Amino acid sequence: MSMILPFKTQLKKEESWKSRNLKYLPNTLTFIRILLTPVCVYFLVFNSKPILAFLIFVIASITDAFDGYYARKFNVISRLGAFLDPLADKIMVVSIFLCFFYLYNNVVDIYVLSMIIFRDVFVTIIRMIMEYKNHTMVTSKISKLKTVFQIVAINVMFLAIIFGGDSFLSNQSQYLFILMISTAFITFYTGVHYFICNYNKLRLIFRFDVKS
Repeated sequence: MSMILPFKTQLKKEESWKSRNLKYLPNTLTFIRILLTPVCVYFLVFNSKPILAFLIFVIASITDAFDGYYARKFNVISRLGAFLDPLADKIMVVSIFLCFFYLYNNVVDIYVLSMIIFRDVFVTIIRMIMEYKNHTMVTSKISKLKTVFQIVAINVMFLAIIFGGDSFLSNQSQYLFILMISTAFITFYTGVHYFICNYNKLRLIFRFDVKS
């Protein structure tokens, strides 16, 4: 009996240590994704190594998948994580589209870039307002479609740069532009849908502020 008790105590200590560390793992992965963004931009724009930039983007995408998985599996979902996770995604996506616009504005033009940036800034502002007022933002059911379009567009663009080069991007620019403009419209529409889904909550927030 005396042998079993210390063993159980040791197991509890190990479980406690694991739970404390796993608690911070999702947010740590999110911060890693944010830190990887300037590295990706550096290799894509300033060092002309799109392969490395693409690999970093893939690694960042993997951290995006795992932070949500661990948060749900170990029930360590936090308000900070719920805010930072989509923000990290927006920082990465907008940064890459800015790079594409800077390097290949015949494919990613100012209209595509503006719609994507406006939508992400708009949704982030709504999220910040609702977080500040202790309201949970209703997630748009079609936001997954936006994510799919953006991931496909970024991957296709990276692969075109790596394997096709400037000549391919010049010759096939109209097809790539169709993909980019479709991505921009889907992205913009999901922003409108976010507003519609959260309209009643926002109306209550602003009505309360006016009355107070």
